[in-house]
Amino acid sequence: MLSKSKQFLREHVYEDSLLSFGLRNEKYLDNVIDAWSDFENDLNGRWRELEHFGDANGCILDMAAGVGSFVFRGLNRGYNVYGVEPANWKLEYIKMRIEEEPRYSEFKDRVKYGLGEKLDFKDNTFDLVSTYQTLEHVQDVAACIDELIRVTKIGGKIIIQAPDYSGFFEPHYLLPLLPKLNQSTATFFLKTINKPATGLTSLNWITSKKIISYINGKYPCLEIIDVRKSHYNKKVKLAVEAYYLPEFFVRGCFRICNWLKSFSQCENMYLVIKRL
Repeated sequence: MLSKSKQFLREHVYEDSLLSFGLRNEKYLDNVIDAWSDFENDLNGRWRELEHFGDANGCILDMAAGVGSFVFRGLNRGYNVYGVEPANWKLEYIKMRIEEEPRYSEFKDRVKYGLGEKLDFKDNTFDLVSTYQTLEHVQDVAACIDELIRVTKIGGKIIIQAPDYSGFFEPHYLLPLLPKLNQSTATFFLKTINKPATGLTSLNWITSKKIISYINGKYPCLEIIDVRKSHYNKKVKLAVEAYYLPEFFVRGCFRICNWLKSFSQCENMYLVIKRL
């Protein structure tokens, strides 16, 4: 039998997914619900990576904390982490969860209402600011980036992980083509396959290239590491050395494979911005 909080979470996830994106896949949605409600295990490896690179210490902010999964997982590990979240029902879930499990009561003020476009924190507050699968949903991408930079300490880091819409696949609708269509054409396409266009209003077709271009243009002193690009270059180098092939040939093969793959899955941007 589901707890009251998990039933509440299930109802909202099912309703939002159906009304916004037309998703009815119960197995997929139940996996999302199970992952979100797990406050103990580092299921997506975010904390494991922070620990590996020595970034888990200090004061940490999760922008758009959702139902608090990342924040509570970090607090359970003894880290100093806070979160902001604009969706009231998600904040209500956190409140219900704390009422059901009193051991979390000491964390009740760690996630509060807040918008990424106007963070209620002083300048230079956090050693690390993280935003995970969120930047594609905000009302003003540039304003959010400005705020993330503002509240990060000199010498601190910002980690941005979000869909990169340079490909063809949309991970919320679980459909190809959408990122390459304008709003009106995408709306028509969704209507022809009996999908709601409601979710389109909450999506920004962001790409790593656009984000990097904006930051470099306004904040030329910041250092940006494109983690996905670094991993890609490492794979190319390993293939060249292992098979004694020309680099241009390996890159061409990888480019074709990635292009084909982009019709069935969305690549994620992974940017680490260092505030020097």
